Amino acid sequence: MNPTLPRFFWSEYRKRRKKAALITFALFWGTLSILLLMAFGQGMSAQFRVAFSGLGDTLIMVYGGQTSLEFEGLPKGRQVSLYPEDIDFLKERIPEILRIVPESYSFLQVSANGKEINRTVHGTTAEFALMRTQVPRMGGRFLNADDDAAGRKVAFIGWKVAADLFGAEDPIGKPVVINRIPFTVVGVLQKKIQDSMYNGPDADQIYLPFYAYNQIDNRRRINQIHIQPHAAAQSKLIEARVRTILGKKYRFNPDDRYATSFWNTIENAKEGMAIFKGIEIFLGIIGALTLLIGAVGVTNLMYAVAKERTKEIGIKLAIGARRQVIVQQFFLETLFVFAKGTFWGFVTAFNIVHLIRLAPINYDSFGIEAYLLRPVFSWQIFAAYMAILGVLVFLSGIFPALRASRSNPIESLRYE
Repeated sequence: MNPTLPRFFWSEYRKRRKKAALITFALFWGTLSILLLMAFGQGMSAQFRVAFSGLGDTLIMVYGGQTSLEFEGLPKGRQVSLYPEDIDFLKERIPEILRIVPESYSFLQVSANGKEINRTVHGTTAEFALMRTQVPRMGGRFLNADDDAAGRKVAFIGWKVAADLFGAEDPIGKPVVINRIPFTVVGVLQKKIQDSMYNGPDADQIYLPFYAYNQIDNRRRINQIHIQPHAAAQSKLIEARVRTILGKKYRFNPDDRYATSFWNTIENAKEGMAIFKGIEIFLGIIGALTLLIGAVGVTNLMYAVAKERTKEIGIKLAIGARRQVIVQQFFLETLFVFAKGTFWGFVTAFNIVHLIRLAPINYDSFGIEAYLLRPVFSWQIFAAYMAILGVLVFLSGIFPALRASRSNPIESLRYE
């Protein structure tokens, strides 16, 4: 690089600082917009995954129903119920199943510490915790296999239940009376984000070993079956096989969609992620268009500068300046305007994202603010942005620079 080039550049830039300031602001705003929009878009996608996983990880829920088709001489309208023995029955016949557990529940009276509330009480087994992201707070645990085998009267409670019954006290080891039967609290659910649920959020639920629950609610049927496949891609296959196997056992048409119903959270998660990915792309396009406007502004500025400096360029060329120096000077001015605007846009976006992430999430009333309070500053997106920016810098600077360097010295000196 010519050693006098930086001096020429700085001298000319200072003369046009006010004009350049407007373009610099446009680039600053474009950079800030695109990085913030992409950060919020990525943050919403990430929070959706977290919030949806609050219900469970790769989970298929099976419910009973009522037949809507005649089958093998049997009339429609028959009730189809699920029973505890269906757990082993399905597990033995569908090798794609990784875990399978039963669940029954009732709305019951619960009391402790002289306080009384009504909550949904569930009966299930130890693997339920792995399938439904039931993570206990420090010092406690979820139900285990020995609890059910030994018929222990123990309970795992949601954090809202703990607050309602015990206040600030640690409920671990304390008694709680459910439907007039005493149980011992062995664990409290750790706070989690959850926007998909049944019977309300897990924070308001109570879980008992399946055998102990049956002593309170002696119905033989169960409310639902939870299935976790070995691989998420097997979810539709498992769903079809469950329909076929239960159809043979309870004598209903496997194509009868009302005989049994399914909540396939794997498919739901795919649909949700597709929506949020679309939002990310839309926000990225808006930011990119904003940045493109800034790039057009830089190009116009450099063309205007080239026109204003026609005579000066002619003098430089007449006294022996190389066309390469003219190109470099204009390109350096373009690069500086871009670098200044994008640098401050990046710094501002980075700090805004990290300041917003300091805001606490209200786990007790999860809402849209939880999606907006966790933007994600992606370095991969920033790297892609810088690559696109490099192209814009080149295109914005090269054409005005080439036009200036190709000026005819004689015509340039005549220019008024």
